[in-house]
Amino acid sequence: MDRRGFLTTGLAAGAGVISAGVPSAKGQSSEKAKILGINCSPRKGKTTCKALETCLQAAEQVSSKIETQLIELGGLDIRGCNACMECKKGLKCSIEDDFAKLIPTLADKNVAGMIIGTPVYFGTMTSQCKAFLDRCGMFRFNNWIFRNRIGGTLAVGSMRNGGQEITLQEVRTVLLCHDMICVSEGKDTAHFGATLVSGGEGGIEADTFGLKTAGNLGRRVAELALLVNSGTAGA
Repeated sequence: MDRRGFLTTGLAAGAGVISAGVPSAKGQSSEKAKILGINCSPRKGKTTCKALETCLQAAEQVSSKIETQLIELGGLDIRGCNACMECKKGLKCSIEDDFAKLIPTLADKNVAGMIIGTPVYFGTMTSQCKAFLDRCGMFRFNNWIFRNRIGGTLAVGSMRNGGQEITLQEVRTVLLCHDMICVSEGKDTAHFGATLVSGGEGGIEADTFGLKTAGNLGRRVAELALLVNSGTAGA
């Protein structure tokens, strides 16, 4: 077989593999693809919340097939994992706290994307974020429920170079362990996720660049969620 024939045959076979791995639009559920925004700040309704709202609003603008929900961890009692392994027996945990009420929402089959937002505390994620992510191990143990969901990350620091990128990478590491599909904040910056500054004059509302990355992240997560779930991004 000459090179032209090899390329033609190889590309055709490759296309078959790709199309087999992505569901076609036909026969898909009419239910909306849900994108969750998880606010891992201990303070409800503050800067990280506003950044996630910008994300989710942008996601909803991509398509009428997108539905969003913001989850605030602030005020909830979510303790760290104690590695008892009770969750390997099903979607249950031996720790009696507020995480239990989040399980049905997180396990919802219509969730196509998740955006994890956290303030930066001493160059890393908040303790609330770490506890939440550790407790989400149950979804890996129970048939990889988060697998193939689109994952986005957002971090808010007190200054421009306040540890946002390090924090994003740490959160993405957990999402990859769930076999999620992690995305950048999209063009034209396209790096590790949305990075925002809350400590400048005018607060987060004055951080036009950061808010742009938040909006771009929301759109990118929505576009890929539609692509993976229906085969047509932006439908």
